Amino acid sequence: MRVLRAMFRRMTAGVIFTLLVGLFVLVVFWNRIVLSVPPGSVGVMWYLFFGGTRITSPVVEEGLHLTFPWDRLYIYDARLQSRDEDFTVISQDGLQFRMTLTFRWRVNPNTTPALQKLYGPDYLESLLVPEIGSVTREIVSRYDVGMLVSDRRSVVGKEVYDQLVSHARSNGVGAETASGDTKNVIMLRDVLIREVDLPEQLQKAIRDKLEQAQIVEEYKYRVDRERLESQRKAVEAQGIRNFQETVTPAISDSYLKWRGIEATMELSKSPNSKVVIIGSGQGGLPVILDGFDRQTPVGQGAAPAAPLPAGSR
Repeated sequence: MRVLRAMFRRMTAGVIFTLLVGLFVLVVFWNRIVLSVPPGSVGVMWYLFFGGTRITSPVVEEGLHLTFPWDRLYIYDARLQSRDEDFTVISQDGLQFRMTLTFRWRVNPNTTPALQKLYGPDYLESLLVPEIGSVTREIVSRYDVGMLVSDRRSVVGKEVYDQLVSHARSNGVGAETASGDTKNVIMLRDVLIREVDLPEQLQKAIRDKLEQAQIVEEYKYRVDRERLESQRKAVEAQGIRNFQETVTPAISDSYLKWRGIEATMELSKSPNSKVVIIGSGQGGLPVILDGFDRQTPVGQGAAPAAPLPAGSR
């Protein structure tokens, strides 16, 4: 009986010691045993005794996970990310300048284990930035500076993007629209040219060139305006000529006499003093004499009469 009691005591002490050791290990290695994947992220496990990183293994989803303290969990942000990067490029006309690109991407959840095994968490510096820089220098070398500072720079950015996600390059970068992609580790959304930093002298030369181009366009506008004005005057003259050719045959002496009588009747209503001789003008039209206002001095209202010849007085 005593022996059983002694054995029970030793077992109890061993269990308690084991529990205490386990509790100590749990407290010390809590951060290595209890792991959590934050929202919008995926995890990749690295196993110390089971082959390291398994490319074919599924990623660890969001939430709380338990693992052995000798294994490690690498977390990758699976949300859309953006970065600005400066590249030194040379244009087709041999000018060297700095260009700032903005590119947006996200990791491919289907191939995150391959991304971890081939490139690691520093994939941005080892894969994406060098690849974008290489393609950008290649594309920019085909265009002159004027193309890159104009509103057509988006064409260059689109060409850089298309070249990056092309299947012919096999660089691990694919288009974001490719759903179910199990080949590429990076899904690129777009590449935008944010800024082109040219030397001051070159900027001045481009501004002068654009200013001269605007002056040329202004002179073209003036020439077109004068040409249209000339055409308008020609049409107006032709219309006047056609009107005269149409109206002239219809004007008779009787019509002119009738219009003269109407004018005489209108003049009779005027308060100015006048002398009207009916039927003494050319074609029988009225002749109006002394048609001046009474209040207007004679010297200001009419020109002085011509002197009479000698002997006619």
